Amino acid sequence: SLGMQSAHDDELEALHRAHTWQQTRQAVAAIREAKVKNLTLDLIYGLPGQDMARWQDSVEQAIALQPEHLSCYGLKVEEGTPLCGRVQRGEVLPTDDEQADMYLWGVERLEAAGYHQYEISNFAQTGFQSRHNLKYWLTRPYLGFGPGAHSDFGDRRYSFVRDLDRYIDGVLKGGEIIDSEELIPQRERGSEYLMLRLRTVQGVDPREFEYRFRQRFAPLAALLQQCAREGLAEQDGNGWHLTAKGFLVSNRIIGLLQDELAREKNRRLEAAARGDYRVV
Repeated sequence: SLGMQSAHDDELEALHRAHTWQQTRQAVAAIREAKVKNLTLDLIYGLPGQDMARWQDSVEQAIALQPEHLSCYGLKVEEGTPLCGRVQRGEVLPTDDEQADMYLWGVERLEAAGYHQYEISNFAQTGFQSRHNLKYWLTRPYLGFGPGAHSDFGDRRYSFVRDLDRYIDGVLKGGEIIDSEELIPQRERGSEYLMLRLRTVQGVDPREFEYRFRQRFAPLAALLQQCAREGLAEQDGNGWHLTAKGFLVSNRIIGLLQDELAREKNRRLEAAARGDYRVV
């Protein structure tokens, strides 16, 4: 995985990146010479001084390097960073609408080049989707090993101690190595399922949702139908997924769905208090 970010040195310098575009090409050549057959490149859109033409050039240059996978992320300005200070002093970044146009163009161009979108920011040739990240996005269990490693297994999240000596001592002598743990109720998992699965083109399956989390999907379907009328979501044989346009406002859509889940939970509690268990 290489953080290419841009094919323009001035954009790399604006981010205080230590490499040049020429060094990216040299690194890719060295990787291929070493017989590595699975390469991903990261790109950023919305950079200082970047316009559509320069973003398109970076994407074309990345495609020309023939990686198996590409990740494209919109620039996010974090509080307290040097870039944030520059923006506060007047440095101009592409607008939200310009970033959206860059994103939508990138989705279409990468699909045409054989890189199929499978998550908001990720594109891959057939068979090269990130199995690691799909574990998280598809809400599958995972195990981590080593100091500071995190796991989500058996409806429980836990992490190991960060101290190496304490971890080794615990493993060899049967000592306590769990640093933190949390039991996650299934109903709360339903909210996570929506948040993570709607990041993927696979989307959510109403039957799976109702079976796994014992919650009705109908109230959520009503919201997704409204999104579909606005071109933000689509329904297929297996369920619902967001469109590329919907991915641009995915946080808002997911927030609305989670709010509806909370309202549905309150309705169940109120019904149970009345003794009306048919609603539950």
